[in-house]
Amino acid sequence: RLSQALARLRFSDYVAREDVNEAIRLTHMSKSSLLDEQNGPNANGLDSNKRKWGGEDVISRIFNIIKDYSTASRSERIEMRLCEAMVIRKGFTEQQLHECLEEYSNLGILQVNATRTQVEFINQ
Repeated sequence: RLSQALARLRFSDYVAREDVNEAIRLTHMSKSSLLDEQNGPNANGLDSNKRKWGGEDVISRIFNIIKDYSTASRSERIEMRLCEAMVIRKGFTEQQLHECLEEYSNLGILQVNATRTQVEFINQ
């Protein structure tokens, strides 16, 4: 039902795979927030950016969102505001995005320009 509602928000008569994935993510996050309230924040000993999300840590998940878009659009350079919009739409925060960009910049996988308006993948 949740995936159908998400499809309706897109004014679609058909449920897409993204709708199902988002419904599953929302369900997991809902359950997770209940556990956090019961046990207190970070009760599992992990900070908010290291918490597992569908088998991946948050930083890796954010990187995969950006990399998947880059691959699909066949562009090595992505506007920062587009990255922020994609990440926030998936339920992450701007702070988590910036920590992800910093981590992968330090690894030499991507770079952010000086004005912080574009993200570019470094060809190796």
